[in-house]
Amino acid sequence: MTKQELQDSFLNIREALEHKRLKKAFDLLAFLLSNIQNWRLSEQLTDLSDNYQRMLRYLADGVKDPQQEKIYNDLLRSIYAVADQTMLQLNTIHSPTCFYDNRRTFEMQLPESSGFLVEIMDDTVSKITLVDLLEEGAEKAHKLRNLAQEKEKIEAKIFRKIWLSDTWNSSEKEIWLKVLNNRLHPNTLLSLIISAVTLSLEETFDEKKAVLLLDAAANKNEEIRQRALTGIMLFIRRYDKRLFLYPNIHNRLVLLSEDRQFINDIRNIILQFILSRETEKITRIIQEEILPEMLKISPKIGSKIKLDDLMSDSGFEDKNPDWQQLIEDAGLTDKLQEFSELQMEGADVMHSSFLHLKNYSFFNEISNWFVPFTTRSENSGKEEAGGFVKLLMESSMLCNSDKYSFYFSISNMPEMYRNMISSQFSDESEAVREMIKEELPDNKNKIHPVARQYIQDLYRFYKLYPKRAGFEDIFGMKPDFHSVPTIAQFISEPENRMIIGEYYLNRNYFKEAAGIFDDLLQVQPNDAVLLEKKGYCLQMQGKLAEALEYYRKAELFNANNSWTIKKIAHCYRVLKQPNDALEYYRKAEQLNPDNLSIQLNIGHCHLELKDYSEALKCYFKVEYLSKNKEKAWRPIAWCSFLTGKYIEAKDYYGKILENNPNTIDYLNAGHTELALGNNRNALNLYKSAMDEQGDSIEKFTESFSADIPDLLNAGVKAADIPIILDSLLYKL
Repeated sequence: MTKQELQDSFLNIREALEHKRLKKAFDLLAFLLSNIQNWRLSEQLTDLSDNYQRMLRYLADGVKDPQQEKIYNDLLRSIYAVADQTMLQLNTIHSPTCFYDNRRTFEMQLPESSGFLVEIMDDTVSKITLVDLLEEGAEKAHKLRNLAQEKEKIEAKIFRKIWLSDTWNSSEKEIWLKVLNNRLHPNTLLSLIISAVTLSLEETFDEKKAVLLLDAAANKNEEIRQRALTGIMLFIRRYDKRLFLYPNIHNRLVLLSEDRQFINDIRNIILQFILSRETEKITRIIQEEILPEMLKISPKIGSKIKLDDLMSDSGFEDKNPDWQQLIEDAGLTDKLQEFSELQMEGADVMHSSFLHLKNYSFFNEISNWFVPFTTRSENSGKEEAGGFVKLLMESSMLCNSDKYSFYFSISNMPEMYRNMISSQFSDESEAVREMIKEELPDNKNKIHPVARQYIQDLYRFYKLYPKRAGFEDIFGMKPDFHSVPTIAQFISEPENRMIIGEYYLNRNYFKEAAGIFDDLLQVQPNDAVLLEKKGYCLQMQGKLAEALEYYRKAELFNANNSWTIKKIAHCYRVLKQPNDALEYYRKAEQLNPDNLSIQLNIGHCHLELKDYSEALKCYFKVEYLSKNKEKAWRPIAWCSFLTGKYIEAKDYYGKILENNPNTIDYLNAGHTELALGNNRNALNLYKSAMDEQGDSIEKFTESFSADIPDLLNAGVKAADIPIILDSLLYKL
């Protein structure tokens, strides 16, 4: 069977089970099992089919069974188990992906049992502890380095043992739970166990592994706990539709949900996943906008540096103010400030800096994408390496994966450069920590640094791992966490939903935000703020009629809200209802009599109503009072043209053409010259309009044709219009 045929078959089986069409599921599974000749699974499926048909006969005969629902759910759960095992075996035979390719060589590479791997890990940790008691010296450093290498190899084996394992039995689960609860085991091992379980569950369902994550969610070690919570969220999102069949998992989740900290943590994990959606956009802006501009101004920065600046007492500490001016002139200040704020919030602004630094041999081992940052065995005992490792370990700026990239990048640098970079990095890290303390005092709403770093590590793996094509990208999956029914129950409190909705809204994910605000409105239908936000989300999706409905509802509960009134007016105007728009702009004017933007829009409404004299009054008022008079020139010029004041229109178009004119400016100025009988000037302006539009005759003709009624009203003869257009073509 091809990979696609297998995927289609498993998808059909899953859909049949989710819709409780068991006959179809039995038939599909029987066909798949005929391809692997597994008599044990075939017998199980036959027994389950017989039991189901027996149940159907009892039901047809009208036999009442108080245990029917439980029996049916047990049957459904058993069919799922057979389907999972069938999928695992068939994919192990046929699938070319990384997971199943590793499973095919699993027994040859990892013949050791789980218990044996734990024993040799315990033995290695004990040896490290004993050697650590010896006096400092070359022999001790050598022994520690060898033992550290052995420990890293065992950790990698354990990761693969768990990641590639079949469905666990109770004893297997207890082995790893015991390891997690033993504080003597290294933190790297415990973290890798959780990540291996999470990765394994992404491939196939395993109740025992899921329960291990639920147990780990109560671990005192925050590294373990946050990783487990992240794994639980991913597990629920993937398997939510079948969790009702597993009372043990359901009950454990209910118990956890009674803990306020659990609720806060999973909400904040959701926020971090929302932030991860910004990563590609941030990377693109840095690479395509910020870096090119910085490269352009770098020679200028160099020319601004004076030798005496560097030799002065403060030369190494003070930044040249000319640099900042160059950055401002390049238009980068706002972008850099935005990224600084995003970093404070936990956004992944460092991805672009390290995405090309994942080619070290360290990243060839899959487990190393998930290991917490610590010194590597090849550098253990080196004092300068240890100092920099400590600095990186304390930093919350970088995720573990990027810390390793940074570490390997500078570990072979000359000491002078390494010390300089370490000093700069230390200063920046301290500054970031201080800003976070000042700006995020409320810890319950703060994304835990471990969760943030771990989710960023996951992002690196799914986006940059060389064999990532063999994994379904968890950052590209739907639905979003908040819309998964089980997770939605945990964050059902309005405060939590509101925080998530605001996160989506502030990042312009209007569809998702609208869904959350809609849920909140089911509970608080008269909340004006919720109505406004739902209306805004609809407006930004282009659903203006629906947005208007919500804005009007919000107005009922907050009649004098200027923002809402202006939004209503805007919707009416875009919906081509200028009378209604004018009514609301007049209301807005009463609340904001000095707002020139409102005056400008009142003028636009009069213009659309063909009340040109009133429109001009508004435009002249804006021109008189505004510092930026240019914004009133275009409507004044056009209104003057429409009212036959061609000389006045020409004067204003003259000003406009001296200040960054666009295609329409040249076109309308040409119309004005045509109305004045200055045909040659008109042709020159029309040519400029075409040049501005990219010499597109079709686009120009379309724009010109739309204005023909206005040209006829201005006295231009209909017979002259095609001659004018042909003259323009000859001129080209």
